[in-house]
Amino acid sequence: MTTFEAIMDQLHVPVFLVDVDADGGFVYRGLNACHSATSGLENSALKGRNVYDVLPKRFADTVSANYAKCVDGRAAYRYEEVLSFEIGETWWLTTLSPVFEGEKVVGIIGFAENITEYKKKQFESLESAVEMKRLSEDISLFTALAAHDLRGPLRQIRLITELTEDGFVDYGDGKVEMLSMIRSVAARALTKVDEVLQHARAYTGEPDHHSQIDLGHLCADLTAILDPLSRFEVSYPQKLIKAEAVTLQVVLRNILENALKHANTKVSIDLEAVPGNSDLLEISVSDDGPGFADPKTAMITIVDQKSEEKSGFGLATVARLVASRGGELRIADPKFSPGATICWTLQAQQIEPQET
Repeated sequence: MTTFEAIMDQLHVPVFLVDVDADGGFVYRGLNACHSATSGLENSALKGRNVYDVLPKRFADTVSANYAKCVDGRAAYRYEEVLSFEIGETWWLTTLSPVFEGEKVVGIIGFAENITEYKKKQFESLESAVEMKRLSEDISLFTALAAHDLRGPLRQIRLITELTEDGFVDYGDGKVEMLSMIRSVAARALTKVDEVLQHARAYTGEPDHHSQIDLGHLCADLTAILDPLSRFEVSYPQKLIKAEAVTLQVVLRNILENALKHANTKVSIDLEAVPGNSDLLEISVSDDGPGFADPKTAMITIVDQKSEEKSGFGLATVARLVASRGGELRIADPKFSPGATICWTLQAQQIEPQET
């Protein structure tokens, strides 16, 4: 073991080393002890082997693409990824740094932080937030209706008081002051009611922070997880968008998993702008499976059903999540025949790559 590799084993952060061969392929030099302990991968099982000899093709494709970005960019590359090891499905925040020999990139040092628990809490918090938003909207609606119902009687009180004051003779017994007080109380109450109505109308909930997302990278990771043996032909756009990352991950994961479950040979993910609205994008997932027996009622059934999933979201919760973010989940005309296409709109913008 070289001195450098011995030093890597002293680090309390998962580290892996990759050599770039003469043909541009990637060969694992090894993992440090912390990486082995965290991922369950044995250093002896990887050392000296090509990426495609170690990982299933889907995973090898996505991992190689990440390594290639680091080599081609000749700079550090940082990203989130989801991978499947023997210990289960894990999320990583990975930073790749190129190793130079003169002007040539001959290797990569990777630092990987296991963020599985963090992502799990994000997904759980998002599911809770969807339900809390629904309850808050119900309360907001009830408050708005109650406030609206109060406006009529309060206005009548104010109007009757004003009519009574008109021409009222003051006998010094305090009735004029009493009428003035009634009118003032009614006016103040109307002001408060209007404030409640304004707040109810303005309620939109608190969305997640929008961030830049490599949609192609996310699709590749999810496809590798859901179809590691490449049983299906899966196409997806190589686009950068700005959107709520966690929401997009949850919705896309569930819709794609459902499509792969019913597909015969292929699945297509497409991205389109919504005409007339620069803040909306539409993502559609199509499969060549049997399709929906009755597309007109299928979405109603999905939205109304109670989720039986013990883990994950399920389509019913996904539909509510999309709606809670101001989007719409719908069944569109199928792209394949036979087949099914599910689309949803989301608050997002497409980012054009900067020319270098």
